[in-house]
Amino acid sequence: MIKIGFLGCAHVHAATYCQELRLSQQGRPVAVFDHDRARADAFAAAHDLTVAPTPEGLCAMVDAVIITGEHVTYPEYVAVAATADVPVLCEKPLGTSAEAAKAILSSGAWLSVAFPVRYAPPVRQAKAAIENGSLGALVAMSGTNHAAFPGGFFGTRSESGGGALIDHVVHLADALRWLTGCEYRTVYAEAGRFSRVGDVEDAGQVVVTTTDGAWASIDPSWSRPVGMPGANDLVMTLWFENGRLSIDAFARHASLVDEDGAVTHLPYGRSMDAELLDDWLTAIRLGSAPPVPMDDGWKATQVALAALTSAQYGTVVDITDQEDRSA
Repeated sequence: MIKIGFLGCAHVHAATYCQELRLSQQGRPVAVFDHDRARADAFAAAHDLTVAPTPEGLCAMVDAVIITGEHVTYPEYVAVAATADVPVLCEKPLGTSAEAAKAILSSGAWLSVAFPVRYAPPVRQAKAAIENGSLGALVAMSGTNHAAFPGGFFGTRSESGGGALIDHVVHLADALRWLTGCEYRTVYAEAGRFSRVGDVEDAGQVVVTTTDGAWASIDPSWSRPVGMPGANDLVMTLWFENGRLSIDAFARHASLVDEDGAVTHLPYGRSMDAELLDDWLTAIRLGSAPPVPMDDGWKATQVALAALTSAQYGTVVDITDQEDRSA
């Protein structure tokens, strides 16, 4: 069994990954480090883990790490894991700035990015249909990834790098690019703070164009009330010359209505998080390449960062210009 440690546990997915790993046939969680010792102690007590005194100490205890701290900690944690030659699964985004992302990209780490949407069965089915070729050329795309405010550090810009634009644009930018093979050219975004969650935007609309002339709209808003059944969604529609695809990544669920009329959505089947972790652990065990390479993480993060810039200044951001200047 691959021994797994958590570098940071502030992220909402840390607990989810820990729970899924308890069911894994390939790995098991054993330790956690967090710069907030009280948080590390609470997480360790809840999940029966050992608390490591330092990031380096954690890497010495395990075979692989999952980075689930505040977004701004990712470059530091990746550097420690790279020095220790420990494989990494890193939450998104791949940095809160272009400089942070470049530090990760140049770290030399064996790193896979946590993009679980790729593993949802409806998304996999859609990719197979697209690769069949009968749909023809891509014309346009749209995607929504709504949720309630996730809480914690997500509302503090100095720790998260941004709000809904950073949190959810990356999922859709990656999924649409992975499905179609498109590359993005320009990004325009508008955003606002409607629920006043911390000092970050909680709603927005993003429009991107691709290098082959298609375009897409992305809605990443934290626009759902806490406790709403089905608050988290991820829906995509793709238009092609010869047809249209509609994809609901969270379609597989049952609705439970209790005696008071409260509705709960209960997903069924193996979760996309479980599939993500299994693919990552298989790659480690076989010594193969990271399933979701860092460059894919950067391509999605680049769109999110450009959306933040566009929303701030009211301009269209050409990310191909940025690539030319950094080359």
